[in-house]
Amino acid sequence: MMRIVPRPDVARRLVFGVLLCATTSTAGCTRDSTGDGAVLTDSAGVTVVSNRGPDAHLEWRIHRLFALGGRETGPETFYEVRQTSVGVDASGDLYVLDARAHRVIVFDGDGNHLRTMGREGEGPGELALPFSLTVRPDGTALVDDLGRGRLIAFAPDGTSADTEQRPLPGTRRVYWNGGSYESDMTLDTVGVQYELNMIAGADTTTVADFHVPVGMRLVELPSCGMSFSGMPPLFAKDQRWDAWGSRLAVRSGAAYEVDVYESGRHVTRARRRVDPLPASTELAVRELGEAMTIGTSAGERRCDPVETVEQRGYEGVLPAIRELRVDPGGRIWIGRAGPRPESTPTDILAADGTYLGTLPSTVPFPIGFLPDGRALVAETDDLGVTRLAVYRVEEVPSGFEPE
Repeated sequence: MMRIVPRPDVARRLVFGVLLCATTSTAGCTRDSTGDGAVLTDSAGVTVVSNRGPDAHLEWRIHRLFALGGRETGPETFYEVRQTSVGVDASGDLYVLDARAHRVIVFDGDGNHLRTMGREGEGPGELALPFSLTVRPDGTALVDDLGRGRLIAFAPDGTSADTEQRPLPGTRRVYWNGGSYESDMTLDTVGVQYELNMIAGADTTTVADFHVPVGMRLVELPSCGMSFSGMPPLFAKDQRWDAWGSRLAVRSGAAYEVDVYESGRHVTRARRRVDPLPASTELAVRELGEAMTIGTSAGERRCDPVETVEQRGYEGVLPAIRELRVDPGGRIWIGRAGPRPESTPTDILAADGTYLGTLPSTVPFPIGFLPDGRALVAETDDLGVTRLAVYRVEEVPSGFEPE
C-alpha cells in the first residue's frame, strides 16, 4: 500500500476559482490569482485555464489488487503489455492481445478468465501479424492485423469476421456509444502530419490536426538492416491524446498545454508553467533504451540506439508532457517528461482543467482504466516480463493523517 502526503488547501482554492468564474455571466470572465490557483479566461467559447503555483502533493492511496500475465501455463502466458494491446468494455471486462500467440484473452474485472479468441493463420478467426487491439463498449474486439491486411472483429460471443477496413501503423481508436475518435500519423516531404477525427455514423469530422515541419533525411541503420527515406528526429513535436467516452484530451507540441473536447466540441484549454527539459545525446540514447524496435512482416528488427541517434538526430527539448490519460470521471492524468527509463511525477487535472495536485514518481502511470475507476498498469520485472496490474485509487479526504 502506498500513502501520499497532501496539500489539500491548494485543491480547495482551485475549486473556489472555478465556482467564482462559473457564477459570472460576463463573456470574458477572468479570475486573477496572485498566489497558487488558476486564472480562467474565455476565448471564443473555450475556457482557458492557466494553472499557477508550484506542485502540490496529492494525498491519495494506491492499492495493488492483482496482476495478469507472466505465467508458464494457462491463459496468462502472455508477457508483453502496452496501451495498444489492452482494452475494456462497458461491463468492465478486460481484453489482452497476445500478439506472439495470435490470440485475444478476455478476463472479468476480478481477473477471472472468460474466453480466448483467435489462433495463428490466415483464415476465419485467425491472426497472422496482429499489432494492436481496440474494444468497443459492447465487447466487440477489433484487432489490427498487418499480415492479413485487415481489421479483424471478434464479437462478444467469440465469433469473428473480417472487415473491409485496412490497418495502418500509427492509427489508434477509442469508441463510445455515440461514435469514435480515430487518429492517423503520416509522413510527407516536409514533416509529419497528425490528424484526429471524430466518426459518428457516416459523418467524419476533423477535431484536431497538427503538422510538424521537420527535416526529413535518409536514415540508414546497418545494425538492423533498415533504411528510411524519411524519419523525424527524436523528441520532435508530436501529438498525444486519450479519451474516455466522448471526453477527449489532446497535447500537441512541446508545451504543457492540453485541449479538451466533448463530442468533438472544443471546451477547455488547460496550461501549467512547466518548462520542457533541454535535450542531449545521452537523453536521446536513453529514450530508445536497449534498441529502437521496428515491426516488419518478417518479424521484429532491433536497431542500435547510438547508431539511431546519430542518424536521426534530436530536437532541442523534450516535450513537457510525456503521456496523458482520461479516467472515467473525466480527469486528466498527465505523465510529465523526463529522462527514460526513470519514472516521472503525474499531474492530475480536474474535468474542468484545474490542477488538483501531483502524484510522486513512485506511483505507476496508468495505461488505462476500468469503468469503476480502477487503474491499469503495465509492470515490468527484472526479467523483462510485463504483466497487467490492476490498482485501486483512493482519494483520501482532507485532513487524513498517515498512521
